Amino acid sequence: MNSDQIKNVSADYSEEPAQIYCLKVLFGPMLGCELHLPEGDYFLIIEPGLALQDKTNNITSEQQHAAHYTLNTLYIPCDKPSPNIILRLSNSLEEGGFRLELQDSAGFSTDIIEENKIFSHEHIHLALKRHDADWEEAITHFNLLPAKSKAEHEDNLQHRIKKRKELIFLIAFLLLAVLFIGTGILWYKKTEYNQQVLTLTEVLSGAPAPLQVVKGRDGKKIYVLAHNLPEMEWSTQAIRKMNESHRVIPIWLRQHGQDTIRRLFQAGYPVLQLDFNSPSHPVISLYRDPLPVEEKKLKSALLEYLPFYDDISITIKTKSQLLAEARQGLDRLHVPYRKIDTANGYALVVKDALSDSVLFALRDFIVEFNRKWGSNVINFSINLDENWLQNKSYVDSPDGYLFLNPRHWYFPLNKVR
Repeated sequence: MNSDQIKNVSADYSEEPAQIYCLKVLFGPMLGCELHLPEGDYFLIIEPGLALQDKTNNITSEQQHAAHYTLNTLYIPCDKPSPNIILRLSNSLEEGGFRLELQDSAGFSTDIIEENKIFSHEHIHLALKRHDADWEEAITHFNLLPAKSKAEHEDNLQHRIKKRKELIFLIAFLLLAVLFIGTGILWYKKTEYNQQVLTLTEVLSGAPAPLQVVKGRDGKKIYVLAHNLPEMEWSTQAIRKMNESHRVIPIWLRQHGQDTIRRLFQAGYPVLQLDFNSPSHPVISLYRDPLPVEEKKLKSALLEYLPFYDDISITIKTKSQLLAEARQGLDRLHVPYRKIDTANGYALVVKDALSDSVLFALRDFIVEFNRKWGSNVINFSINLDENWLQNKSYVDSPDGYLFLNPRHWYFPLNKVR
């Protein structure tokens, strides 16, 4: 070899590479490692770590061929079967990036790795840049979120789905268990409540007059409804003997209805009377149609004052209709009267000398009228010209004396001779 040839060879070895690249491994045990590679071609053997150290491990013919013709060989450990890669850094492509050749048992294929972008093939992830360039943020933080193979991702996804299904099943089971337990408790309480009503009805069956035992809307209290005072007093004593006063409440419907009407009338509602012929379905009378808001408030107040009814009906009886009915009743009895307008309605004043029979009939009419329509609109006033002797004698003697009773004779002074 002459001196010129020696100089050329020395120049070739002393010449600095045109460019240095940085190859970043983003998979396997070397995750995050950076390899600084001068411009050239590289053969990447990707095998498990133990296989790389095993000197008896045979290399395939493709690997032998690639190792023979590649300038540099790099070993990258990986626990999964992986293809070998020839990285062509000696010549960049016109469209950008560098050529990759992948070799495995399935055959040979080519691909492109672009600068500062992640190259992915199955579980293999690589990134390449010039040594003086900065990594993209996605590549810098790639080691914080290690890439997983498609199979691992699917396994994890299936595992999460399975866990989620198990969680949903557990929550559904707990909800059903709570629902069944709650339903059982409610059913038990309702059954016990109904049994208490039946037992109380049997105990109170000996009242002077029929009593009605009803359940309160709150599902806790029981109400004993009496139309007359004697039954109410009898039920009160019976309830005290049973030690049930804390949850069994006797109600005298007549008094309770009057108190309710009074409170509602004082609150400004156009109420007349409450009809408790069917205590669970009472009827309230009004002297005019209520406004929608007024009707809503009225029903709300009735729910508070009458905690035992199921539903309530409203009937309308105007003031003119009430006056006409009152006049008709007085005219039928041939009772003279005088009408006076009042702040809330009318007063019908009776002032005359009435016989006992007419007076009794008038009293019965007024009681029945007030029972049906109350006294908020129509009031009756009776001022009689009283004759205390009228209809009290059995015999009117020719001498003018009056026989009042076996021990009482009355002799009017104007007839004594």
